Amino acid sequence: MRLLMVSNKIKTFPLQYRNILEPLYQLGHEVIWAADFSGFAGERSDIPCKTEQIGINTNPFHPGNREAYRQLLSLIDRYQIEGVLCSTPIGGALARLAAKKKNIRPVLYEAHGFLFFQGAPLINRTLYKWEEQILAHYTDALITITKEDYQAAQKFRIRSGRKPYFVHGAGVKVGVAVRIDRAGKRKEIGVPPEAFIVVSAGELNKNKNTETVVRALAILKNRNIHYVACGVGPEEGNLRQLAEELNVSSQFHLMGYRTDMPEIMAASDVFTMMSFREGMPRSLLEAMDLGLPCVGSDTRGIRDLIDENGGFLCKPSDAAAFSDAFRKLMENPAAGKRMGEYNRGKVQEYSAEVVKKELYDIYREVFGKR
Repeated sequence: MRLLMVSNKIKTFPLQYRNILEPLYQLGHEVIWAADFSGFAGERSDIPCKTEQIGINTNPFHPGNREAYRQLLSLIDRYQIEGVLCSTPIGGALARLAAKKKNIRPVLYEAHGFLFFQGAPLINRTLYKWEEQILAHYTDALITITKEDYQAAQKFRIRSGRKPYFVHGAGVKVGVAVRIDRAGKRKEIGVPPEAFIVVSAGELNKNKNTETVVRALAILKNRNIHYVACGVGPEEGNLRQLAEELNVSSQFHLMGYRTDMPEIMAASDVFTMMSFREGMPRSLLEAMDLGLPCVGSDTRGIRDLIDENGGFLCKPSDAAAFSDAFRKLMENPAAGKRMGEYNRGKVQEYSAEVVKKELYDIYREVFGKR
């Protein structure tokens, strides 16, 4: 079967897309991948399928999405598409509307995070929920990767009558072994060798909520705890100013974009993720695989991964709760080690091999085997 795969902006070719393509090829299908590759960091020729540039905008009301819709209609005709596989909210919406227009079936949507999560703004919980309910009528199979989304999807009326599927995330490489000189790595990133290090990874934006951990530093009033934040984004200046105002600048290390995250995590004592919204966060899974205890927001995706055996869950903006969790781990290294070992075991069910097997079974049922 010749399939059109549609997503939004693609900057790299990460493992999650390899995990999608491999089962499809094992089943004998051909894939044409349509997305916005304008910011792609590598060589598109390295992607093992035909790619097509379309200008999808993540703003659902952007006028450019009308042209992207027309491009999808053209691609369906040009390649004589027989089925559609789509992900991401806007890419998924445009692809399903185009498939309906061209009467293409089957259509599979992989939801990597509904926009109407618990605690979302009212517009998300009304307009975007209504949108997904309508689009379900043009969908033959729906994959979810968080328990919250899976439960929400049970109420959708999927065209084929199939129940939603649950898959353990996008799949990560597990059993990663990182051998480093901890003292040397800490010196390299500017942290004292005896410090207790909290580390995070992600874009510095409002959703990632980095400021909560900066505030937690100030509440702790312990100069031995240092926070290493890896990532870039629009909130960098505000975070530096906040750290200065709270007198924790010497403990707050903005590292920018890093290609050595496994080494930095291995040199740290705890991983934290304080986002307001997540799907199935890869960086959290990677930290668990490295045996770190984790402190995260009690929100979708994160709560799927962190439980009392492997760390602590806190309300996203509750800096006092985050500081208390860090203090407990700092005062009880043995407990942190037990939590890390538990996480190392739990992450196995989210491995790339598990996910590829789950996807293979779903794709075989929905698209068949050539």
